Amino acid sequence: MTEQAYTEAVRSNSQRVFLIALSFTRQRADAEDVMQNVFLKLWKHRDKLTDRKHVDKWLTRVTVNEARSLLRFRRDTVSYEELEELCAAPSFSRQQDLIYVVMQLPKNQRTVVHLYYYEELPVREIADLLHISENAVKKRLARARETLRVRLKEEMDHES
Repeated sequence: MTEQAYTEAVRSNSQRVFLIALSFTRQRADAEDVMQNVFLKLWKHRDKLTDRKHVDKWLTRVTVNEARSLLRFRRDTVSYEELEELCAAPSFSRQQDLIYVVMQLPKNQRTVVHLYYYEELPVREIADLLHISENAVKKRLARARETLRVRLKEEMDHES
């Protein structure tokens, strides 16, 4: 991978890497730390990574692993105020409402939702990435969908 290809990979994957990290850490600063570590590792391994599609998958796997590693050392919980800060805006749009509700899901559900819907990974790849069975991924998705349905309905009822 050339320096130009590396720069392009960072530019085109920064948001995706950040969102994956954020779905694990729930804290902007921690997600930024994970993102920095991921791109440092990409630089160190740039000679081994040539195919763009392989780079994207590699970045996803390394991001998940880095976020997990960070969480092993930081068992802090996120406060409601920090969560509000992540989603702060003068007035929520439907997209922001959805992101806000997704961020409130339990970590195991939030992670599979992000990988499935935002990263568009198939269930099999998510299972491999998280070292769980495909049925576990499907169950977490089903639980998350139900929780989201209920919470979004409550939000809509509250606005009415």
